[in-house]
Amino acid sequence: MPQIRRSQFLTIYGPGAILEGVNGPRIILSPELSGVFSQVDDLTRFEITDQRLSQGLLDGAGILRLPSNAELGEPETKALYKTKRFPSWSLCTVHNILYHKTQEDEKACPKCPPSKDKWEAWRVASRQAIRFVRACPAGHLDDVDWVGIINHSQENCRPSYLLWHGSGALKNITIECPVCKAKINLGVAYSRSWPCSGRFPEKEAGNDRFRPGCTEDSRIIQRGAANLRILELASALVIPQCDTNLHRLLQISAIYTVVVGSETRPFASKNEFIKTLESLVTRKQLEKETVHQIDSYSENEIFKAIGQVIGLEIPKTAYDLRRDEFQALLQAAAQGHPPEPPKRPGEVPNFEVQASAVRSGVSWGNLHFRVTPISRLRVLMVQYAYRRIPAGQVRQAQPVSTGFELPAAPGRKWYIGSELSGEGIFLDLNLKEHPANSPKMNGSVAESWWQAWHRPDDYMGQGLISGDRHQFHPVFVWWHTLAHRLINALSVDAGYSSAAIRERIFLDVDENTGQASGGLLLYTAQPGGDGTLGGLIALVPEFERVLERALRNLETCSNDPLCGEEKFGKDRYNGAACYACSLVSETSCEHRNMSLDRKLLLEGLP
Repeated sequence: MPQIRRSQFLTIYGPGAILEGVNGPRIILSPELSGVFSQVDDLTRFEITDQRLSQGLLDGAGILRLPSNAELGEPETKALYKTKRFPSWSLCTVHNILYHKTQEDEKACPKCPPSKDKWEAWRVASRQAIRFVRACPAGHLDDVDWVGIINHSQENCRPSYLLWHGSGALKNITIECPVCKAKINLGVAYSRSWPCSGRFPEKEAGNDRFRPGCTEDSRIIQRGAANLRILELASALVIPQCDTNLHRLLQISAIYTVVVGSETRPFASKNEFIKTLESLVTRKQLEKETVHQIDSYSENEIFKAIGQVIGLEIPKTAYDLRRDEFQALLQAAAQGHPPEPPKRPGEVPNFEVQASAVRSGVSWGNLHFRVTPISRLRVLMVQYAYRRIPAGQVRQAQPVSTGFELPAAPGRKWYIGSELSGEGIFLDLNLKEHPANSPKMNGSVAESWWQAWHRPDDYMGQGLISGDRHQFHPVFVWWHTLAHRLINALSVDAGYSSAAIRERIFLDVDENTGQASGGLLLYTAQPGGDGTLGGLIALVPEFERVLERALRNLETCSNDPLCGEEKFGKDRYNGAACYACSLVSETSCEHRNMSLDRKLLLEGLP
């Protein structure tokens, strides 16, 4: 199989994804079946700590990063993560035979000559894997029941293979039973619904096949289709005041339990606290080196950090989490952070803003932006679910959790995550000092988004935006569209690839009046990506040029009049927005290129 980076596993692949390899497609198994953590006794080696994300959005579950080969003492050429052959049916294009290899023999296609051994026969069958599977909106995935989709003329007709006639378009392909001669057109089969088996091949160990059935109808879909697996990601910024390495250590799950317990029974001294942690080392729940790192801090530093961790406000929703980040960024833009340089040699802050580098009054018309360079930031990302959306069944699509349990930590749920460090640019309008410095949200385009914000169920129901009505808010759409224009401008003006720059949109809404303030963060924090050595924040002194490029020709698009005539409405995700003017790479946009409207952006500009 091809090698993939750990960041790719999180943002592109993951459990349930189908990888294309030289020996055919394989499905990525759930982490507990992957074998990666089978030799790991102390999970704290790979734990990512952030209680705002863990306790707030993941219901107390822990976050683990995938270890590298070097960390496990394995050669780089060794495959660490197990995959499974899928789909199981194969198509021999020499004899036009659709077959399902199950026998441990030297035969792949029933009419082809035997291979040199059974292993080669399996490789041939895998390389000939059919490109069609079936999926349902409940997230189930299975081989197409090729024998079952044919209305056989003989009772209990179960042939070992089928005949494949035709090529090209689906309507030109016919599948025939060699026994009873019954046929079905593939185009017809592709366009209708079929019973779902209820199978999750990514959650099956060994050669087990679990098909409990499902009440949803499944549809035939190509195994490489983008809608076969839509990711659900949660992310968080590490913000003041719990943004030091000491805070990170105190939020390790085993230590965090001790810290929370000290709220009712405080520790009398640093030595008592360290002895408690050493007992965790004895029980193999913690690494000795972690205790040594904590012990290197003074008693005052430790107890101050413990108080801040205990007092950390846990958000209840993703909106609350982002609003807290927004307030922290606004405070940093006004005052800088940290307030004083680190006292310990070599200690690097996880969040850093130099107040002297913040620029106010970067203008476009009557709007005056405040541009804040963030020289250091830490971002956590977690892949917590995915959806399968066959035949565009967005409203019916149900999230499939990627949570798992491990023998090393029974009773605890875990998710795979990633910890990224980098830099960014925060943009806001400084409404605290200049309340009138705000885009106008009272035009005809804004009105359509206001209606969706007031009545979200009428617009998307159980769609991909369900549960986050604030993505309909005109202020959110305005900032989101501006972020995409800036990403495209940066990629041209500064030489960054647009896929290397990510967005984060902030919104603080008064639920009673609907009035809102917003902002955006553009950052590069991708392992191996460009722009992590100060290249992005170096653009702040000349940000007028970036803004001018982003907003130039906003009223036109190369896809006009088609793009410009689009209007937001029910069962739509965007207004006037297309790949030529507003959309960016899926790795850059946290909202799947939804809630965009360049006409709203233009309407809100003076």
